Amino acid sequence: MSEPTEDQPHGVFLGSLLRRGRDGFTGTLRADGAVSGTVTLAEGRVIAASTAVAPGPESLLLRSGRLAEADWTAAYTDAAPEGRLAEELLKRGLLGEVSLQVLTLKALTDAVFAMAICGVQTCVATPPSPDELPPLLPAAPGLTTRALADETTRRLASASRWAAKGLTVDTYLFRTTDSPAPATINGRRTPRDLAFLWGQGLYATLYTLADLLASTHITTSDSPRLTPPPTPIPLTPETLPQRQKGTSPVNTFLPFRPPS
Repeated sequence: MSEPTEDQPHGVFLGSLLRRGRDGFTGTLRADGAVSGTVTLAEGRVIAASTAVAPGPESLLLRSGRLAEADWTAAYTDAAPEGRLAEELLKRGLLGEVSLQVLTLKALTDAVFAMAICGVQTCVATPPSPDELPPLLPAAPGLTTRALADETTRRLASASRWAAKGLTVDTYLFRTTDSPAPATINGRRTPRDLAFLWGQGLYATLYTLADLLASTHITTSDSPRLTPPPTPIPLTPETLPQRQKGTSPVNTFLPFRPPS
């Protein structure tokens, strides 16, 4: 594929990523723009990426039901402070080696896609520092920046076609009448919201929604569904509180005084 150029919305980000790969960079690439995030590289290969726009490994495991929260918490508490979380998940039999590799690659490719589609204006590369925490679940051996940039570009092309039909990461989604679409598509959530709710990647969520949109099971809007205000209750003698004789607490505070 051709090299990304800076006049493209994602050119600054992917171009910077490719340069760090060619340089064999080890450290963190910090991206800022409409959203922010980080990409961690080791000797020019991408081993992790994180952004608030896409679910990370924890969300992918827990929200999807792949892992019980109690099991994750126990493994995390025992191993994460020492950077041994991946080994601990394998040791406890919570994930297999293949499942772990798929999970880490899915999380990092989705995070890079999410940052690229939302827009990155600046990238700053910083070498590792002693006080910097390592990635929670790094991919081993990771991906080359060329492979990652090519995959991201392919995904962006798909997302561009979906956007032309009204589906973007920020559109609100509505189920049509008698739609088999999940009830969580309720007019108040965007694809970003649903990705975290469903525990699947942002790109996978958009892919699912694109199929539903093509099948006319959902529609899109730039505005969320507003919850209608409660219907006011008319004030009539029947709807007003009824006083019962002898139930007023007034005598508790104002003792009765017989007339003098």
